[in-house]
Amino acid sequence: MEKKDNIKTLDPSNISCGLDFGTSNSVISVTDLSTGEELFTSSLQSILYFPASDAELCYVGKEAEEKYVEEQMKGRLLKSVKTLLKQDKFLFTWINGKKITPDRMASYIIRKLKDSAEAFLGFEIEKVILGRPAIFSEKEEEETTAVKRLLTATHNAGFKEVHLQLEPIAAAFSYEQRLTRESLVLVADFGGGTSDFSIVRLSPEKLHVKDRSNDILAHGGLYIGGDMFDSEIMWYKVTPLLGRGVKYKSYDKYIEVPNTLYRELRNWERSFLLKDSSARRMLDKYYVFSDYNSHINNAMQLIDNNYVYSLFKEIERSKIALSEHPVTELCFQNQHMAIRESITFGEYEEVINSHVSRIKEYIETMMEESGYECSSIDSVYLTGGSSLSKPIKNVFNDMFGAERVHCGDTFHSVAHGLSLTRI
Repeated sequence: MEKKDNIKTLDPSNISCGLDFGTSNSVISVTDLSTGEELFTSSLQSILYFPASDAELCYVGKEAEEKYVEEQMKGRLLKSVKTLLKQDKFLFTWINGKKITPDRMASYIIRKLKDSAEAFLGFEIEKVILGRPAIFSEKEEEETTAVKRLLTATHNAGFKEVHLQLEPIAAAFSYEQRLTRESLVLVADFGGGTSDFSIVRLSPEKLHVKDRSNDILAHGGLYIGGDMFDSEIMWYKVTPLLGRGVKYKSYDKYIEVPNTLYRELRNWERSFLLKDSSARRMLDKYYVFSDYNSHINNAMQLIDNNYVYSLFKEIERSKIALSEHPVTELCFQNQHMAIRESITFGEYEEVINSHVSRIKEYIETMMEESGYECSSIDSVYLTGGSSLSKPIKNVFNDMFGAERVHCGDTFHSVAHGLSLTRI
């Protein structure tokens, strides 16, 4: 976003900054509350790259991905940092001889966004409205740990005053800008790690009202997101091409290769641990005693050459394609290995069915417990990257009618809504 001439005349006390720290993408938004105009927004992928060549460097976002590929994937690439915040048993990881904690990982991303906004405005931003999911974890200890780490990361990134706001509520405030009359709205925010929901009474006449607590009629969420859908595609469609189900000869009988390694491959953020694992060393044995099965060789090449991230990018691309096409081809090929597999929309719908069913059941329960029927909801507002998934859209179309279902700015609406929050 280009810098405007009137930026230098702005009163910093009228500036409101919203920050949406997401599993896949993070966004910052700056709004002038005196006019309601959004002045600046910037987004980046929530990934970090620590090059092996320099212990002091950490690249963030698109630059992290580019450097990772440029340096032939020799350093450490971290994705889905937000999911690490709730893992209370995960205290730190060693990177280039240094202990890197989950909150420090998050602070790199938050600091990058803060710097970009301040460079645009020309002055320091001290206060921020920080988004948080309706639920980080169903376990109370993990929930507490996640919130504490997120706050620590934001303070360490340089913000002096931090106010938390639920992400689906923030998305509701963004949607409110479109309305011409009072409406009862179900907001569904689908991210990479969580699915959050709220029922909110919205009105264009309340845009400048500070306390909106009475308008928030229900909220909640599930630890289900787009990364989980990618994981299911990996398990059902890709791991058989990496040796899952292959049998190897042990003495006078044939035994199926254990699933331990393949279960780990479902979680991209843990895949870096496989390279020096006993499970990887056993692949050498399975390869020989399976008569040099090419699928097991695929797994060895995938792990040894740090291709897991690139493979998941192709899985994600295929998933997105299935929102518009009945079939797509997952194609991952390089000098060491080749994977090619067709995926139909029906197959995709089947492998994520249990998660989609949980989402539907949760919404039904939420509606019932809050005393509302589907017919009483004026509109449904879908936002977040995973809201683009066709099976997700179908749930809301079936429950509320397609004419009442609206989609927002996929990645930006939460951050914008946060910047509209009055504190």
